[in-house]
Amino acid sequence: MRMDLPSITDALPKVLVCAADVGCGHGRAAAAVALAMRRGWPGIQVKLIDALQTTPGWFNRIYKDTYLFAAKHLPRANGWLYERTDVPGVPSDRGIGPMIESIALRRFCDSPAVREADLIVCTHFLCARVLSQARGRGLIKGRIAVIVTDQHPHAIWRVPNAELFMVASEAASSEMAKQGIDSSRTLVTGIPIDRRFDNPLEKTDARRRHKLPSSARIILLSGGGLGLGGLDRALEGILASGENAYPIVVCGRNVPLFEQLKKRAHGIKHHCRILGHTTRMHELMAAADLLVGKPGGLTTSEACAVGLPMLLLRPLPGQEEHNAKTLTQVGAALLENDPFEAGKSAARLVVQTDVIDQMSEKAKRFGRIGSARIAAEAAIKLYTPVRRRERAMV
Repeated sequence: MRMDLPSITDALPKVLVCAADVGCGHGRAAAAVALAMRRGWPGIQVKLIDALQTTPGWFNRIYKDTYLFAAKHLPRANGWLYERTDVPGVPSDRGIGPMIESIALRRFCDSPAVREADLIVCTHFLCARVLSQARGRGLIKGRIAVIVTDQHPHAIWRVPNAELFMVASEAASSEMAKQGIDSSRTLVTGIPIDRRFDNPLEKTDARRRHKLPSSARIILLSGGGLGLGGLDRALEGILASGENAYPIVVCGRNVPLFEQLKKRAHGIKHHCRILGHTTRMHELMAAADLLVGKPGGLTTSEACAVGLPMLLLRPLPGQEEHNAKTLTQVGAALLENDPFEAGKSAARLVVQTDVIDQMSEKAKRFGRIGSARIAAEAAIKLYTPVRRRERAMV
């Protein structure tokens, strides 16, 4: 797709890229787009903000704690709410929920970063909702682009005052059209991921860099930034299988899980590796033969970009179910609800080289290389025609 982009002589916009970093993925997508803009247009003013950091403490705690509590203890209720709120068309921005959000994010909406921005890119629906509402009231001038970071564009993403929606796939684009969003306002970019996933290391190089066994079949276990999904039980399943599989567990920011698994792995450290938060996931994915983890939008997009097959752990009802359904339908992933059985299945699967190779090829075909760059270009293009019309009127 050819983009009519601003040249070095065009005035560049002041850009705000914002997220509400609850599960880490939204923030990673925002950072990837911001970096792509800075690389593509040196000198451009891009600010990256986590909107939740501007909210009162009570809202921040409730918003994050409610999400985590529901994910761990009330998944069915979470799924019921997800389906109940996935209404047709564009939801109203009136009611008690939007009112509370607007009050809590007032400092965010009133900040110079928002008020002075010519272009605002949102990678979380909370930002999109409050900024769309402010735009509708004439309180902000910036054009709004919304990046949907899941496979299914739930109603909560469909805000009335955004000029552009960037979605994961053609199926998501079709769903937007079905819900009344004009096709000219929707673009398939893929979910933006860090550019380091676009050109992965060779498997042997990645293993050498991390001092990993060259002959074993490597299974990478990840529960996202929060380390969710029963990774401890999945690890037990792999170790109990007796297969020649070498598991690497990435616990993210889940410190209790990291400490628990480090103790469990004591004495068998030559047969597995336990990691906490890492900034080298692109190298670990390049080294691995199979990913075991939750079907989050960002992690699965990263895996597809490098052609890494997946065995997905029990998805949360709602967006994770939609992600899992999409990935299994295209043949890039399998699904196993029980974490222990998932570990055993992963150990059996990873030694079936032909199957793994086929799944890898399907993951690559579904993945989107350069998604952050494409999203950055599309967003910048939103601003360009405005500046050109202004110059023509002078």
